[in-house]
Amino acid sequence: MYNLKFNKMNNNVLDQGKKIAAAVFLMTAVVVNAQTPVPPKDPRPGMEKPGPQALKEITTISGTVSKLKTNDDFVYDGFYLNSNGGSVLVKFPPHLGSQITALAKQGSQISIKGFEDVAPNGEKSFHINSITANGKTVEDTPPAAPQAPPQEVSVSESGTITDLQKNKEGDAVVGIFVDNTLLKMPPHIYQQLGQSLVKGTKISFTGFKKPDNSGEVAERKFDIVRAKTISVNGKEYSL
Repeated sequence: MYNLKFNKMNNNVLDQGKKIAAAVFLMTAVVVNAQTPVPPKDPRPGMEKPGPQALKEITTISGTVSKLKTNDDFVYDGFYLNSNGGSVLVKFPPHLGSQITALAKQGSQISIKGFEDVAPNGEKSFHINSITANGKTVEDTPPAAPQAPPQEVSVSESGTITDLQKNKEGDAVVGIFVDNTLLKMPPHIYQQLGQSLVKGTKISFTGFKKPDNSGEVAERKFDIVRAKTISVNGKEYSL
């Protein structure tokens, strides 16, 4: 009788042990599943992998240079070409400015090998692979690596606003001319301080001066400063 009761007790203990082990296993599985994110079957909006860029056919155009074009820093990066009765915007990297401006002067007959492109704002242009004029050719090559990387210089200045710089569309201010300095700032800053930042206003500012890059040619020579802080009407703002 004693052995029978003992065996039944052992069986009950084993059954309880199995039930506890099963419960622990289920709880562990639930925790693991809760902590392990399940990757979505389809990409989320905005997370799609960019597709391969389409091939761009290289063609050759020729014509007469009408006028040069600058970027927002007033550095030459293109020119307009009269070709087959129409005007074509030709773009080149700014570091080739000294070579191309010496070759593609106004009225020069030139031949350009390159490809057509469309900017996000819809602007159409022709990007050079090479340009030939008067028996000379300039190839689109990367800039030479400087012996020492250019360093941005910290500046702290004050002066009077003499003019405002607007974007290409002409609907937003992206810079302020302060005497011989072009103070660059995000458009939303002017939207917030536009009532204060007008011609004739005296301001002070801190920021970093843009270094001179080899090969670039500027239409106008002045210091370009990326603003960090600006003070106007006795108040200082962080940009």
